[in-house]
Amino acid sequence: MNYSLNYLSTMPEVFADALLGGKDRNAYNHKREGEWKSFTYQDVYENIQNVGFGFHALGLKKGDKIAIFSENRPEWSMTDWACAHFGFVSVPIYQTSIPRQINYIVNHAECNVIIASSKELAKTIISLKAKLNTLKHMVVIDEAGFDEDWILSWDTLLKKGVAEKKRSEKSISDITEKIKPDDLWSIIYTSGTSGLPKGVMISQFNIAANVQQSQAALGFLENKRWLSFLPLSHSFERVTSLFSFWVGAEIYYAESITKVADNLKEVKPQYMTTVPRLLEKVYAAVLDQIASGSPAKQKIFNWAQGIGNEAVEKYLVFNKQPRGILGAKYSMARNLVFNKISGIFGGEFIQCVSGGAPLSDELGKFFLAAGIRIIEGYGLTEMSPVTHVNDNDNIKFGTVGKALPDVQTRILEDGEILLNGPNRMEGYYKSPDETKEAIDKDGWFHTGDIGFMDEEGYLKITDRKKNIIVTAGGKNIAPAAVEREITSSKYIDQAVVIGDRRKYLIAILVPSLEMFAKWGKLQDPPLEFSNYEDVVKSREVEKLIRHELDEHQQGLARYEQIKYFFIAPQPFAIETGELTASLKVKRNEIIDKYNEEIEELYKN
Repeated sequence: MNYSLNYLSTMPEVFADALLGGKDRNAYNHKREGEWKSFTYQDVYENIQNVGFGFHALGLKKGDKIAIFSENRPEWSMTDWACAHFGFVSVPIYQTSIPRQINYIVNHAECNVIIASSKELAKTIISLKAKLNTLKHMVVIDEAGFDEDWILSWDTLLKKGVAEKKRSEKSISDITEKIKPDDLWSIIYTSGTSGLPKGVMISQFNIAANVQQSQAALGFLENKRWLSFLPLSHSFERVTSLFSFWVGAEIYYAESITKVADNLKEVKPQYMTTVPRLLEKVYAAVLDQIASGSPAKQKIFNWAQGIGNEAVEKYLVFNKQPRGILGAKYSMARNLVFNKISGIFGGEFIQCVSGGAPLSDELGKFFLAAGIRIIEGYGLTEMSPVTHVNDNDNIKFGTVGKALPDVQTRILEDGEILLNGPNRMEGYYKSPDETKEAIDKDGWFHTGDIGFMDEEGYLKITDRKKNIIVTAGGKNIAPAAVEREITSSKYIDQAVVIGDRRKYLIAILVPSLEMFAKWGKLQDPPLEFSNYEDVVKSREVEKLIRHELDEHQQGLARYEQIKYFFIAPQPFAIETGELTASLKVKRNEIIDKYNEEIEELYKN
């Protein structure tokens, strides 16, 4: 097949190309005991050799599987690079995975070694050891003090690697020259919104191509700081980490999701990837602060937002600065309002790529006016994962942008999106029937997403094919669109819309404890919401939510509007089975869990 890009065809080639930019530059940064510790590109190169040869010392050979069970940190990425160079197959496991999920993945992938970052995570593996049929060794990154033959420390692994390299008299070049483009690079288990996870097989060329496709489309600047906080176990953050390394970035791993705000101010990154939920929280906090401010402060903010929206529509979406009278007004608006918002992100931000869930127009325009360019994209694990991204010089809010170089897009009559390209997966591990169902005889991957392309080739996603609601009256409704309208209220964190083959729509809602706690203090007399249960029980909360639904559903057709709702007794969470590890709602599980409450609402 002829491609438009001249691809480096394996990840060792990508890595070698990255080193040409200078080995003494900082590559990875991780906070330990309150201080940022750095690894240069040379440090990374030496570590991946020692890790790879260390695995050889443990008896591993090309094609063996190594699970990575860890939070984001340099050792995660260095293990991944070592696997790529030595021909081992990396198998990421989310740090938040429950024992049942870990057991399934390790056994299904037939992992020989697992890397666990901490004593706590290591104990989880120890408790499962008797059920993990192929597991021979566990490497614990942090010093944990285990005294069992099958458990070794990270430092011990590195020392074994040094000795093995000397003993074998082989260089890393001797190893990497045997890596082929179609070699299996990783098995990534999709968390799935129902059923057992599927192991997506990604080849060396699949991921190498996607690294280069992404950079060709987005054109990130070299030698800039990136903040990494989404899980590396998720394919979106993982490919971001790989292509940012390739372009010479300095990557900072956030301490945790709760520390992102602090780390943004410390690191002052120029780039990061995100999901809309983080941006929504920042936006809601800004609006809440304005709402509790003086009338003069509110007036200035509303004026600035009006100027900002005009600047966005006429100039900023085209990556141009406003001119003339509008330029002068926008400059004033930035000084009075927007620079403070930009400061939340550290003050040196250039661009942010958002994926994983739809980004609302309102959110995109707000941040763009504040100097935070949010570039929305689209992808799936099965496509390594990125396939579409907005054009930085022509952002179209509400779309996921144009196809990356060499990605082919096709829309079926029923609206399903089909994709193909050098980044398309090899198939599902040990699942030939599911592979055949997902990839047709002509090589097209059937995404299961519904959407359309506009006249300029920008793709818009409307919903999942399986989620489309057909009401008893024959109306087709995309629940995601309705849920977006509902959760645009700062008082509603999550929503699941139901109504297939029913006379009307209902919703299961999760209110925002943070927003209601602030709202309660402003009431006369004040209302106390110290925990989520207080919110669930409150009649005042129910009344306000009904009001919010009336306000935020005005743009929907009558048949698309929610007639009844109930408040979930607890927020949707990974631990309770309502969310995937990548924070996507498991619609079917939630509907099954609250079946009685749903049926009660349909008795009205």
